[in-house]
Amino acid sequence: MRGRSIDSQRDGTSPAPGRGAVRARLAQRGVTLIESMMVIGIAAVLLAFAVPGFREFVVRSRLDSAAQELLTALQFARSEAARRGAQVTLRLSGADGSKDWGSGWTMFIDADRDGTLDVGEEVVRQGMALNPPLTLYGSGNFDTVIAFTREGRLTSAGGGVLVLCQGAELTEGGRSRSRAVLVNGAGRVRMAARNSSNVPLSDTGTVAGCTNP
Repeated sequence: MRGRSIDSQRDGTSPAPGRGAVRARLAQRGVTLIESMMVIGIAAVLLAFAVPGFREFVVRSRLDSAAQELLTALQFARSEAARRGAQVTLRLSGADGSKDWGSGWTMFIDADRDGTLDVGEEVVRQGMALNPPLTLYGSGNFDTVIAFTREGRLTSAGGGVLVLCQGAELTEGGRSRSRAVLVNGAGRVRMAARNSSNVPLSDTGTVAGCTNP
């Protein structure tokens, strides 16, 4: 040890710093203002690209989830009518004739087939009201009730459509803001296709709007 110290003094060099000294220097270095601004700038650019994409993902997920739940409920009502050999009716919770299914609905065994939930009739399922800005409206045949006979057919001839929207428009900037579920006269339930403009298609043509499908 004494020999190394003498040699370093002779050639004018200092002994190599130990590990503790290196760590102390690195700890004292810190981050400069310019480096901080660069990091903030990069983060802002990344957020500018990420936020719109994340919003679009959330919108699509909400629409797809709500549409799938509706599709499943209608398919269940049809199969339950056939299984029980009785009419199964869905009645909206809003005002009669409003076509507003977004306020919720009740599915029940309609023993007297009058479309109204009477004392003693069994409630099978309850549909909860949708959270804004989601809306759900039916076409003319679905203004108050959707009912399946024991053969699995609709009680209303011609079928109908239920359109689900995120907001008041079918599309926004060319991006889809709507889904539609179709039920034909035979009782077949399916998700509607969309045209090149991302507008849902019913059995009779393009869906007209969110509140007047």
